[in-house]
Amino acid sequence: MLAEVKFLRFFATPLFLIFVSCGMEDPKGPYKGYVQDWVHEVFEGTLTSEGEASRLKVVLKNTPSGMFSEIVFRQPGKDEVVRSGKWEVGDGNRTLLFPDGDVREYYLVKRGARFAFQTNHGLKNDDDSSVLLMRNEGLSRKESYPFFLNFIDAEEVLVRGGGIASDLKGEWKWDGGRVVVVVELPPEKGTGNEQPPEIYKYFLRWSDDASELELEKMVVLKPFLKEDGSKRQSWMSSLIFSDPPILKPN
Repeated sequence: MLAEVKFLRFFATPLFLIFVSCGMEDPKGPYKGYVQDWVHEVFEGTLTSEGEASRLKVVLKNTPSGMFSEIVFRQPGKDEVVRSGKWEVGDGNRTLLFPDGDVREYYLVKRGARFAFQTNHGLKNDDDSSVLLMRNEGLSRKESYPFFLNFIDAEEVLVRGGGIASDLKGEWKWDGGRVVVVVELPPEKGTGNEQPPEIYKYFLRWSDDASELELEKMVVLKPFLKEDGSKRQSWMSSLIFSDPPILKPN
C-alpha cells in the first residue's frame, strides 16, 4: 500500500503541471507598458582613516549623451574634493573611471541593501572593514520609458525599449507558469565582435483575469572574455519589480 501511495505521488505533480500549462493561454500580438529605472543615483557613506570620519558621496548619471560619475569627498577641516569622470557596467560591479589622479578606477559592488566602494589596491576603514555606501532614495531619481513586446508566433517575439532602441527579434517560452522572453543585443558599432552578445531576459506572468501581462523581473547577462579568448562566467544584473509594470494589449 505504501509503495502504491509513493507511486501516485510521483506522478501527481508532473500531471498537475501539465494540466496547468495546458490551461494557460499563449500571449499573442503586441503589448505595451512603461518601466522605471534609475537615471540618477546618489550613494552616501563614511570612510574612517587615521581616526577621522570623512563623508563620501558617489553620483552615477545615465544620460542620452553618456554615463557620467562623480565622487565628492568631505574630510573634516578641509575643502571638499570633487572628481568627475564616467562609469560603465563591469564584471559584477559598476566601474567608475577618471581621467587623472593617483587612483583612476573605483568599483561599486552590491552587498545586500548596501554597496561596497572599492579600488584595485583596496580601500578599507581603520578597523579593516569595507567602505559601505547606501543609496539616497530622496536624491536619486528614476524615469519611465516605454516597453513593447510583440508576440509573433509560438516562439518568436519582437522587443523594443528598456535599453533596446529598435525592434529586436527574440524568443519566448513557458517556464514554471511564467512567460520568459530572451533577446540578444547586437554589438556596439565600431567595436566588432570581440565580446559575446549581451543578453536580456524578461520574466512575465498573466494578470488575474489573463487580460494583461505583468513584468516581474528583468535580467541582464553580460559575458566577458579572458585574455586567451575563452569565455568567463557571465555577469548578471537583475531588476526585480516590487510593483510589476503592466503591459496591455496595444
